[in-house]
Amino acid sequence: MRQSRKESKVSPDEKAVLAELREIAAQRAQVLDEIAAELEKLKPKQVPFDQARAAAKAAGRRKKLPVSAAEQKLRNRIAALQRDRAYVDGTVWRDREEGRNAEAVWATCHDPETFDSNDW
Repeated sequence: MRQSRKESKVSPDEKAVLAELREIAAQRAQVLDEIAAELEKLKPKQVPFDQARAAAKAAGRRKKLPVSAAEQKLRNRIAALQRDRAYVDGTVWRDREEGRNAEAVWATCHDPETFDSNDW
């Protein structure tokens, strides 16, 4: 798009896409920060349950302590936050999922009968 020395090399469409990508990255960072903050609030609440389990194990109890309703509720919330963090774009889970999808597309589009020298 550059025609004179004063004009930008980047087209207006490219600028719009770059702005959208920056906005998405900022939103992603904000969501990840919110999730991390909430997880940090919940971790201290899990400590008494972990200590009770460790004490029971040290006392030689063979059976595991049953999970109370309060502990189960806390575990469910922590699991939900971890699941949400995994679904946010840019995380390891999302990268693996995108890789699986790309492999599936490749496998369905390129079978031995359609593969030729144009695919190199």
